[in-house]
Amino acid sequence: MPMAVSDLMEETTVVEAGTDVAKAISLAAKEPNILHFAVVENNGAYAGMVDDRVLRDFTGEPSVKVGKLVAHPQTVEPSTSDEEVIAYFLNSDSKVLPVLKNKQVIGVVTRWGALKAVAASDVIKGKKVSDFMRRRVVNVNETTTIGQTRKLLKDTGVFRVVVLDEKGRMSGIVSTYDLAVKVSAHLAKNARQSTFEPTSLERVGSEPVRSIMTTDVATVNENDSLANAVRQMIDRRIMGLVVSKENKPIGMLAAKDVMTACLVQKPAPIQIMGLADEEKVMKQSLFDECNAFLQKLSKTIELSPEDVLTLHVKSNVEGKKKRFEVKSRLTVKGKVFSSRQPPNIDEHRQNWDLHLATRESLDELEKIVKKEAEFEWERNAARKSVKRGMHEH
Repeated sequence: MPMAVSDLMEETTVVEAGTDVAKAISLAAKEPNILHFAVVENNGAYAGMVDDRVLRDFTGEPSVKVGKLVAHPQTVEPSTSDEEVIAYFLNSDSKVLPVLKNKQVIGVVTRWGALKAVAASDVIKGKKVSDFMRRRVVNVNETTTIGQTRKLLKDTGVFRVVVLDEKGRMSGIVSTYDLAVKVSAHLAKNARQSTFEPTSLERVGSEPVRSIMTTDVATVNENDSLANAVRQMIDRRIMGLVVSKENKPIGMLAAKDVMTACLVQKPAPIQIMGLADEEKVMKQSLFDECNAFLQKLSKTIELSPEDVLTLHVKSNVEGKKKRFEVKSRLTVKGKVFSSRQPPNIDEHRQNWDLHLATRESLDELEKIVKKEAEFEWERNAARKSVKRGMHEH
């Protein structure tokens, strides 16, 4: 049975924009693995969200005001569908989506909440972890410093790294939550004593990462069912599992991978999401635009009936006009490709035209898909060349 945001939402801490980041973290970090808070202005108006992913790259002092750190993830309403929630998460790295009513924040939907909708559906039945896990594992040694680990997370664009001992076995994991909450605790205890000493942040950054790592690593076997993996994520309130074999990491399974599995199963070849009621009159013309895109793409890329093109439309009212932002996503043989913001974003925002925004997004998506197809062709050619060389010898 389909769910709505009202079925999935939970509470969040609310702080004013002038609150110190260290104080806000201490107020919000009440449960393990959970750190998110809504930021409001003095009049109570919603101003943005902060979570541990936002804080991943933060290297300022604990007294910095949270109003300077806020992110602006997609907002949802109590009536927003679970399908749209999953699409919003797939189109961003946001950990939570704020739920607004009359411009006031009344709660959030987390990725765990979205996983509940996945677990209640039939799309992951009969699937294995190996079908959707990622073979790439980013890891560090126990002696790697906290500062080096933070930089690695930023450079690789990931939100958790596996910690290995001297024999290459897992000894822990470090996530953006550990950096945000545990490093903040270090900073509070190690206030700067003298202008001739290193700052507290510099001292903490030079400590080994084992001092903040989580030792109770949540693992899963590649042959385990996807449903059991999802249940473990929900029960433990975590967003990633290490796929292990003989206590060594061989892959990762994140909440986003599971959500991708959910959408890959959708039978409709074209999905258009996010249209406001007054914008739905344009749905058919957008559908025609998407259909023309798929026909054009199919001349160079082999598409199957299971491949899905999804448009996510977001409109922002500015004065008496609307500015449209469109993100497009296409599954090709189980792989998911998403358009980035078009390079001429400043010009794009001045067009105020939904169809033009859609064409720009689809043009960017086409470039990404064709580039991957070229890489795949080159890889296949290289493999064939190696095989010919082996036969000749």
